[in-house]
Amino acid sequence: MNFSHRNARLALPLLLGLLAFAGCGGSTKTVTVGGSPSAAGAASSTGESSKTVIEQTGPVVHLSAFRSPSGNIGCMLSAGQARCDIERRSWSPPPRPASCPSVVDFGQGAELGTIGKARFVCAGDTARDPSSPVLPYGSSSLSGSFDCVSATNGMTCTRPSDGHGFFLSIQTYRLF
Repeated sequence: MNFSHRNARLALPLLLGLLAFAGCGGSTKTVTVGGSPSAAGAASSTGESSKTVIEQTGPVVHLSAFRSPSGNIGCMLSAGQARCDIERRSWSPPPRPASCPSVVDFGQGAELGTIGKARFVCAGDTARDPSSPVLPYGSSSLSGSFDCVSATNGMTCTRPSDGHGFFLSIQTYRLF
């Protein structure tokens, strides 16, 4: 037996062990919504069709309230709603609908109920709580009917049963 075959035979169990260990504690999933492959990862505030790809590589946790590592986005998940509010952003929401009274804020975040598409928040409170635990980048919080993934480019929350949800970041948003 030559030197390279012996190394390969010795390395195989080590490689298999490392691959098994690498799979512990997390998983990867991709959620795709409409659009073309060239728009992968993009979120649009213009209403254009785009593709949103979410890579969740860290652990799945079950938090009902959490914040992004930057602290810019705070979220709350309940049995009937997923809501995230954002503090700093370079985009503006659409005009306030007549159904949202002027005594409360509009567009400071997005929310998703148990049916229908996501919408902008119309409320006088906030989902941003600085005492909430951090949802690390690459991790997902699954609670009730909702799944939120924290990423370096923003926060995406979906209702896995039908794919509706929202994406929020400093640069853009997408309601789907």
